[in-house]
Amino acid sequence: MIYLDHLASTPLDPLVLEAMLPWMRAQAAGNPHAAHPAGWRAADAIAQARVEVAALVGAQPGEVVFTSGATEANTLALLGGVPAGGACVVSGVEHASVLACLPELRRRGHAVAVLPVDSGGRVDPAVLDSTLSDLPKPALVSVMAANNEVGTVQPLAELAAVAARHGATMHSDAVQALGTRALDMAALGIHGLSLSGHKLYGPMGIGALIVRRPFRPVPASPGGGQQRGLRGGTLPTPLCVGLGVACRLAHERREEDARRIGDLRDRLWQRLQSRLPGIRRNGAADGLAGCLNVTIPGIDAADRLLDLPELAVATGSACHSGASEASHVLLALGLSVMDAHASLRFGLGRGTTAAEVDEAADRLSAALGSVKAGGMNRPA
Repeated sequence: MIYLDHLASTPLDPLVLEAMLPWMRAQAAGNPHAAHPAGWRAADAIAQARVEVAALVGAQPGEVVFTSGATEANTLALLGGVPAGGACVVSGVEHASVLACLPELRRRGHAVAVLPVDSGGRVDPAVLDSTLSDLPKPALVSVMAANNEVGTVQPLAELAAVAARHGATMHSDAVQALGTRALDMAALGIHGLSLSGHKLYGPMGIGALIVRRPFRPVPASPGGGQQRGLRGGTLPTPLCVGLGVACRLAHERREEDARRIGDLRDRLWQRLQSRLPGIRRNGAADGLAGCLNVTIPGIDAADRLLDLPELAVATGSACHSGASEASHVLLALGLSVMDAHASLRFGLGRGTTAAEVDEAADRLSAALGSVKAGGMNRPA
């Protein structure tokens, strides 16, 4: 298996696993909210994890709210964070977990606006300015840091400045960006940020919503009042520890990872270009280091991947890998339904090698060459 789907999930870093294992053994049992030595030890480990998570995004440890992942973090931010009588503004290329909140917000009586993007997938700050001028106040603006399908990086500083002029709260789904790009919430003026462990070579089942004043979402599950009442329930010590170490490693390795993975992405694109006439690249060229989304006109991408079971590549968003509808992100960029179905997303990561990149390009080119020889299958 050549794994080129790191945008969907990254493998667990061995150092993360090593840090988690002691907290998964019986002798480390202890509820971190309990008032005895075993609980205090677990609480100390979680406190250290908060420090490491906060350091990655320019926040304070007390602003870290652990969740089950970025989907829960996004849901808490949107369904709990839109002010009473206010509005919500998102981009048209947000993750499904953000867009899925919009019907419920409308049902609650909130005004909702979905911002268009340009052909590269970027939101224009001027469009946000105009949109906020026409909406009820106060508002919550949620724009992702980098897109999970085409890798386009949004101009967060400019968007946050516009939101601030209108008195709006700014949230960002930063799941994809944090592994290879610096992001400082305080410097950018972002009040809420979502992240996920398994997109940072950490464990699945853990993420966080960073909550900076004046942002204070209404909790969906207050439970026993844990985490300042923002998200109840006993915290999973091993997962919190794993997320903390993953964030620390991302902080330490970010620049080197970005350089090496970006070089491999460019190598893959050049190799595909030379072998597949007519291939087109989707999204901004200066996007995420590990993301390459391409359209190969005339193919059905999902069908072609069935011929390449040894190649782990996606045809769209990871959360829609089994869906037949065209990617909403690619349609928002202006692609036709047919071209969206003819698109592939390569996600390169920390463990990807040049040999894997070359072999993946060769195998895909060979498979498509045999299809062309027998006639292309066009999607219905």
